[in-house]
Amino acid sequence: MGLSQLNAMHNASLNVDDAIPLYESENHSIYWVGCRDASEAIPCNSYLLVDEGEGYLFEPGGLSYFQPSFDKVSEKISPFELKYVFLSHQDPDVCASLPSWLQFNPDMTIVCPELWERFLPHYLVYDASFQCMEDAGLNISLKSGGQLQCISAPYLHSPGNMVVFDSISGYLFSGDIGAAVASDDTFRLCIDDWQTQVDQMNGFHQRYMGSTRAAAAFVDKAPLDPSPGFHTVWVACFYWHFPHHDIVCFCNLLF
Repeated sequence: MGLSQLNAMHNASLNVDDAIPLYESENHSIYWVGCRDASEAIPCNSYLLVDEGEGYLFEPGGLSYFQPSFDKVSEKISPFELKYVFLSHQDPDVCASLPSWLQFNPDMTIVCPELWERFLPHYLVYDASFQCMEDAGLNISLKSGGQLQCISAPYLHSPGNMVVFDSISGYLFSGDIGAAVASDDTFRLCIDDWQTQVDQMNGFHQRYMGSTRAAAAFVDKAPLDPSPGFHTVWVACFYWHFPHHDIVCFCNLLF
């Protein structure tokens, strides 16, 4: 069984220039490989999952994020070993760097909600391989025996939106769900204070995810604890990561 690094992690000790380990086992690891630009109000968190030597990139980020993210990925795996790139939705801060990744590794398969396949050529993405998620969801098998479960979460906030659950680590890549707008430039991956977290999430979620019907539909199918002793962790595209005890509180806030 692998070990989640979040419980022992402190924001003050994190180096934004490093690939930061979030989960590590012998053949299955997850790293933060994002970029922190103090000039941007909401930076993008990119993630790398390495399973039996194969790479899976989540939320590659905006165009200016390519080089720093590429450098971090290269610390852990050859970018030629990236097999899939996952896009939760179509926004440019999530996927505008995609052409740069594909220029380097054109063999990567793009996984995204089916709605956005015909829009991605507007990012100069041509002749790419797609594996699109329909509303019913999509499962992708991992070499080590686990699965990446793509779960449809429409209108949170995009009409075509997905989250991805890693059955081995228990990590859910939640996209914009759980995003927050911080009041300072401090780099954070962990929640320091729950009430401060709530205050910094409220505006974003009330503006972009105002449908309680959509929120309820997501919470009904979101993985929490699939089995005894197995705790889910949510890692959002913007700012903080949610350990299990905070996930329940957050789900209550969505209503």
